[in-house]
Amino acid sequence: MTLTETAVAAMWAELLGVTPSSVDDDFFELGGQSLTMVRFIARVQETYGVELPIDRLFAGDFTVAEAARAIDHGRLEAAGDDEIAALVAELESLSDEDVLALFAEDE
Repeated sequence: MTLTETAVAAMWAELLGVTPSSVDDDFFELGGQSLTMVRFIARVQETYGVELPIDRLFAGDFTVAEAARAIDHGRLEAAGDDEIAALVAELESLSDEDVLALFAEDE
């Protein structure tokens, strides 16, 4: 599970009263309703500064993985060129071992 997927699962556990067992668990199948969806969207806005597009959330299965992708996509779109350049420079300065360790942390 990625860090964002873990955060989404924790938010859903709090909002729905049930912990998703997989990144493929669907919000509505876990008991989510439109009001709970609004609370989740507000929490994402508060936590990440990302406004999730409602049409994307209702376009298909609304899973932990899909919600995390939408958040990550929104965060990337909101990042400025300078911020992205700084992150790329930071990554380029890391050794192969450091990069592998970062990936291992994300699992």
